[in-house]
Amino acid sequence: METPSLKYLKELSKGNKNFEMKIFKLLLDELPTEYATYQHAISTNNYYWAAEVVHKIKHKVAFFQMKEALTLTEKHETALMSGNLNYQLDFQEVMSNILKFLPEPYE
Repeated sequence: METPSLKYLKELSKGNKNFEMKIFKLLLDELPTEYATYQHAISTNNYYWAAEVVHKIKHKVAFFQMKEALTLTEKHETALMSGNLNYQLDFQEVMSNILKFLPEPYE
C-alpha cells in the first residue's frame, strides 16, 4: 500500500507556510466529509451519486501523490457508474490509509 505524501503541497507552496496550512485544512475539512457522503451513497445503493463523490475524492488522492491508488480510484469511479462494486474494498483501504495519515480529529 502506498503512503500518502505532502511533497506536492510543499512544491506548490514554495515555502509559504500559510498557503500550506490553508490547503491542508481544506483537505482535513473536505475529505472525511466526502468519504462519509460516499459511504451514505453506497448504503442507499445510489451508485451514480457515489461515483460523483469518488470523482471529487480522486483529485485529493492525486494530491497525495498515490499513483496506484489514483488508478484504482478511477477504476472504482467508472465501475460505480455501471452499478459495479468490484473495487469498493480496495477503495475503502485507500481511504483508510489516507484518513490514518491525516491528523486527528478527522471524523
